[in-house]
Amino acid sequence: MISQGRTYNESGFKMTWTRRVFLQETTGGWLALVLAPSGYALIRRWLRRAVEGKTDVVDLGAEEDFKVGSSRTVLFGDEKVVVARLTDGRFHAVSGVCTHLGCSIRLEQSGGRTEFARNCHDSRFALDGVNLSGPAPAPLREFNVVMQGKELRLLRSSRSNS
Repeated sequence: MISQGRTYNESGFKMTWTRRVFLQETTGGWLALVLAPSGYALIRRWLRRAVEGKTDVVDLGAEEDFKVGSSRTVLFGDEKVVVARLTDGRFHAVSGVCTHLGCSIRLEQSGGRTEFARNCHDSRFALDGVNLSGPAPAPLREFNVVMQGKELRLLRSSRSNS
């Protein structure tokens, strides 16, 4: 039995492949390999934005828990955020993931300068997340740290850097 260029036996199983069948099957396979990851990435991005809208506040604990001149990485929804307490007692918080290749961000204090730096490729950011140097294409997202009673809270910034 022959149907659309395919040869079948009495049980209905394919017996041979023609060039046309081979090209149809491989094209379908390649399309699936390309479109499936793209679809996954788009769905994950949409879900991340939906989750971000639900996470408005993260409790950071008491002010005394943060040593002066130190930083800590916390999760805000599913996003890493670096919260830093400067030597003058002020708090700054920015996205903990660089906009270039997704490397981790750290607080760096040297030579009288305090800035956020990236562990790879040496991008540097001001305390408000603005690019100072390096290959990062966009500033870091900024977050607000506020005191409510004796507890610190991390909030989304009204200014969106990303």
